[in-house]
Amino acid sequence: MRKLIFVFLLMPVLVFSQKQNKTLLTIDNQSFSKDEFMYVYNKNNSNPASVDKKSINEYLDLYINFRLKVKEAEDRGMDTTMAFKRELKGYRDQLARPYLTDKSVDSNILKEAYERLQWDIRASHIMIAVDEDVSKNDTVAISAYKKLLDIRKKILNGADFAEMAKKYSDDPSARDMPASRYRGAHKGNGGDLGYFTAFYMVYPFETAAYNTPVGEISMPVRTKYGYHIIKVTDKIPELGKIEVKHINVKPKSESEADKSKALSKIKEIQAKINSGELSFEEAARQYSDDKGSIEKGGLLPAFEVSRMVPEFIKAISKLKVDEVSEPVFTEYGWHLIKLVRLIKIPSFEEYLPTIKSKVSRDSRSNISQEAAINKFKKEYKFKEYPKNLTAFYSVIDSSIYINSWSADKAIGLTKVLFKLDGKKYYQKDFAKYIASNQAMKHKGTLRYFTDKMYNKWVDKIVLDYKDSKLESENLDFKMLVQEYHDGILLFAISDTEVWGKAIKDSAGLAKFYEDNKQKYMWKERVDASLYKCANDSVAQLVKSWLTKGYSLDSIMRMANHKSALNLRYEKGKFEAGDNTVVDELDHKKGISNIVKSGKSYVVVLINEILPPQPKSLNEARGLITADYQNYLEEKWVEKLHKDHTVIVNRELLN
Repeated sequence: MRKLIFVFLLMPVLVFSQKQNKTLLTIDNQSFSKDEFMYVYNKNNSNPASVDKKSINEYLDLYINFRLKVKEAEDRGMDTTMAFKRELKGYRDQLARPYLTDKSVDSNILKEAYERLQWDIRASHIMIAVDEDVSKNDTVAISAYKKLLDIRKKILNGADFAEMAKKYSDDPSARDMPASRYRGAHKGNGGDLGYFTAFYMVYPFETAAYNTPVGEISMPVRTKYGYHIIKVTDKIPELGKIEVKHINVKPKSESEADKSKALSKIKEIQAKINSGELSFEEAARQYSDDKGSIEKGGLLPAFEVSRMVPEFIKAISKLKVDEVSEPVFTEYGWHLIKLVRLIKIPSFEEYLPTIKSKVSRDSRSNISQEAAINKFKKEYKFKEYPKNLTAFYSVIDSSIYINSWSADKAIGLTKVLFKLDGKKYYQKDFAKYIASNQAMKHKGTLRYFTDKMYNKWVDKIVLDYKDSKLESENLDFKMLVQEYHDGILLFAISDTEVWGKAIKDSAGLAKFYEDNKQKYMWKERVDASLYKCANDSVAQLVKSWLTKGYSLDSIMRMANHKSALNLRYEKGKFEAGDNTVVDELDHKKGISNIVKSGKSYVVVLINEILPPQPKSLNEARGLITADYQNYLEEKWVEKLHKDHTVIVNRELLN
């Protein structure tokens, strides 16, 4: 039988050894350091200011019991099951996630998005389409980039941006489109995208737009649609959600004469409003051609800048609340606009959950991991040899598109592709990765596919390597993972030895009850029937019927003949404190006087006085089961201390 051993100075060799490695506790052949103990102690100590010898000693006892239970689970192999490994891996993956991204970049992305949301931008663009799965080094991409540089140069030398967009842009909205069978004629916008704010364009486009001063043209920028040059034509403080009323006068045709007539009409309407002859709302109901808003005095549903034509937005940006604009011309005709209100974006703290949600659905969500990978590359002295990758451009062929490419096709490639923390990764390693990660459907050129697979492979190795170093480099992470490891085992073995056992072991529970049933006693109780009457008259009748010995059914039927609310009935066994009416009565068998309780009048029939007696197992099952669990826990801990050798370095503890 093993026993708890406290180490004192009379064992100098062991003490010296333990002081050297800071071992505080040893269970059998497993050691636990002072740092591990203090980490758990400090985490669970609700009052860090009050650390004393007594609290340390008390917590050490708890810690020893905890470690014994976990040790027992490990000895039984509970940490080797697939279910345990799967559960722990799931928790560890969640814990590792924040360590594999750059938190400072996350914070910067959120702040950047909020700052951009403070401004609405109007921009035009010219796009040369390039498929997303074309490498930037492919001739198609290089050609598109050079073409945009040439177009940009012409515009800077005086060419009109809109005309160049109509001529060269692959965005079909830039040019006039004739009517077809499926849609009406479309007037080209000359590349004008109108107003927008953060999250309305793909992130690279948004970034280029916000980084380009008003009136200037960006260098070509790549998005998933191709290459773009962007001209920023206006930048205004954010309008948020906009509510306006408008009056619309539509010209009968596209002719200048009809446009002029429509302008004259809207100026007449404006004069009536300005003179006070009509309110804006009355004028909208009488004269507006927008049938959808006339009944509401011209009120439009709230909208954001990207949902409305740019001329409309520009006019609104100059208005104060309740102010009416000058006539504004859009593709829908002439308008008078009255600003009702602007619903601005709230403070950063209030809007943060919304920004996080938007970022999570946006391509910028990848930036923090990309930044982290670059940081890890520097940390582990990443060095690559890009020339050695070019060999794959000739060995990867069209068989990759049907999932039949073999690493044997790269059999002669043996050079190093990159190094990470001194370890070399070879061409043959990449060939194996490609062969193992083929898919039946591939997009893009072979060169694009090769570059994409290489970058994925490098990123995976860098992240996996960092992941493998987390425990050794970060004590908090190591201890958190250990907590989950130990917690899962503790739960599993405690369920086996205590919680589940107390529920399943009916014979053991029954024996525990028999041995301890004097702890589960009823006090003196009254077996009573309570007749709760709506008024005193009903109570008098009920009392007389009870005296005459009428049955419960008869009394209920007679009392509730005219109203089902006259009499309610309750029966039970009541201890002191269970029922205020019963508590008022003398505890003797028979029919009581009428007792007023709130708005009810109660007659009590005391059937029996029950002396103190043990509760049955079923009557106190919950309490008895809890006590049985405590009993099993105590016995189990006693056995653990007998079955395992526990050594405490008392000098280090002191």
